[in-house]
Amino acid sequence: MKKDKIIGEKIGVVSVHIYKEPTTNTPFFYIKSENEDVLPISNIIEDSLKLY
Repeated sequence: MKKDKIIGEKIGVVSVHIYKEPTTNTPFFYIKSENEDVLPISNIIEDSLKLY
């Protein structure tokens, strides 16, 4: 049995894209949720990144 095997049903993907504004070098983020099932996780990530 492989140690890295995930047991469970995949419900979606949250993607975080990180960019840097060229004139101020300020980072900003684009978060994309694959579906509504993962929106609560997406919101937590967004709230956390706002503190960055």
